Order: sequence, then C-alpha cells, then structure tokens
Amino acid sequence: MRSLNCAASIAEFAAASYNPRMKTQLDERFGFLISDVGRLTGKRFDDLAKSSVDLTRAQCRVLAYLAHYGDINQARLADLLEVAPISAGRLLDRMEEGGWIERTANPQDRRERQVGMTPKAERTLGKARKVGDEVALEALDGFSDDEARQLIALLQRVRGNLSRLVDR
Repeated sequence: MRSLNCAASIAEFAAASYNPRMKTQLDERFGFLISDVGRLTGKRFDDLAKSSVDLTRAQCRVLAYLAHYGDINQARLADLLEVAPISAGRLLDRMEEGGWIERTANPQDRRERQVGMTPKAERTLGKARKVGDEVALEALDGFSDDEARQLIALLQRVRGNLSRLVDR
C-alpha cells in the first residue's frame, strides 16, 4: 500500500510540475535548442578558424575569457570552460608552451596560479573575433537588424536569470 501511495505522489508531483509551455519535440525545447545552437556554432567556428587562427576553439575561449575578465586564476578559468581543473591545466600547459599565455603565482596566495595573455595572444585574438563575427553573420542570415538585437537582448536576459540562480 505504501509503494502505491508513493507512486501516486510521484505521479501527482509530475502532473503538478509539468509545464505545458515546454514542448516534447526536441526542436521546440529551450534547453535542446540552446545546446544545439552552441554545438553548431562551435563546429562552424572550427571550420572557419582552420585557415586563419592557429588555435583550437578551446584555446580561443581561454583567450576570450582572459580578454573579458583580465588575469584570472586557473580554477576560475576551468569553471568558465566547464572542464576539470586537470584538463584546464593541460590546455594551459600547451598554450604556455606556444607562447599564448603566461602563468604567475598570485602574490596574495602562492598556491594559486594567475593566467594572463601574452602580446602574441592579443594579436591573434582579433583574428578569432573576426571568425566569431563571420559565424554570427551566417547564423543570423535572414534576420533584420532589429531581430538580431532583440535575440541578443533576450539571450542576455536568459543568461541573467540563470546566472542569479547558478552563480550565487
């Protein structure tokens, strides 16, 4: 009898928590669309970057975050990249060997390593941004300027909503 009540409670919860605005078709599901647009954008970036940027997409993301945030520690960078700290460390090792980044000890906490861009990286970042701009133009083909601005504004609101919950 108890398991029947538990099953009924789960069913009641599922019925009460179901959001009828969320569709079951993948091409109408918010999370799937966001992820798939990111996947396709990344693949297109890779295709275009092969001929103009001597960096992988992950390395370009590192430079983009460093350009945005300034020098930051490896742990924060790993979090932004959504990779394990050990994976970020390996990526940064390759970038340091290539002369793209420099790592220094944090004077306030010697256990912490700060990551910063080199002049070589700053020069290349412009090329990576041009590739990103080209991908955006292709992705927004057929959108009016107002529609493109509106999409960006809506995505910024979505990010803000989720950031308040995730980055507490």
